[in-house]
Amino acid sequence: MNVSSLQTINGLLGQDKKTNSTNGKTVFEDFFNSAMNLVNQTNALEKEANQMSIDFAAGKVDSIHDVMIAQEKANIALQYTVEIRNKVLEAYNEIMRIQL
Repeated sequence: MNVSSLQTINGLLGQDKKTNSTNGKTVFEDFFNSAMNLVNQTNALEKEANQMSIDFAAGKVDSIHDVMIAQEKANIALQYTVEIRNKVLEAYNEIMRIQL
């Protein structure tokens, strides 16, 4: 498991506490940048898994275990990213249902 992904999660969770006194634009920018970093990390893991699969098919990589581990890392990262997206959309929809 990629430890930097866990650190990203912790950064997202603790961000509201440390930037609560700043304006909303800074909080949104920080959250947006964290989300973009998460997407970029997921993309990098997907590319790495694809390259390892190609290398295995070409005979450059001997260990199927390494290929499968890379594919599972990419799969887990993608599932996590989709779940984060779903939670953000849920929160947005909940805010839109608020009656003023």
